[in-house]
Amino acid sequence: MTATTNPTVKCIRCGRTLRSEASIARGMGPTCAGKVAKATVDAKAEAITKARELIEFAALVPVKGRRVFRVLSSKADRTYLTAARNCTCPAGLKGRECYHMAAVRLLAA
Repeated sequence: MTATTNPTVKCIRCGRTLRSEASIARGMGPTCAGKVAKATVDAKAEAITKARELIEFAALVPVKGRRVFRVLSSKADRTYLTAARNCTCPAGLKGRECYHMAAVRLLAA
């Protein structure tokens, strides 16, 4: 008889261990999923996908608690300072919503 051990799966948002199959498939627990759904109501689907990728690849580094982050650009050649409603990327400087801001809202929710 061989014992198999399930690898520990962590929530991509808060880092807690996931136990249920639904949570593991989703990548986050029910509390975080609810907060993410609330935070992404206004964001476009493409921005949400890119924001989740930033979180999964740990491309956000907190500068001031969980309010301001240094975020890696999509080409990985620059970093931007980003908060929930402001970003120093070209889109953010023009007052448009960017996926960097969506990622910060996902983490800060």
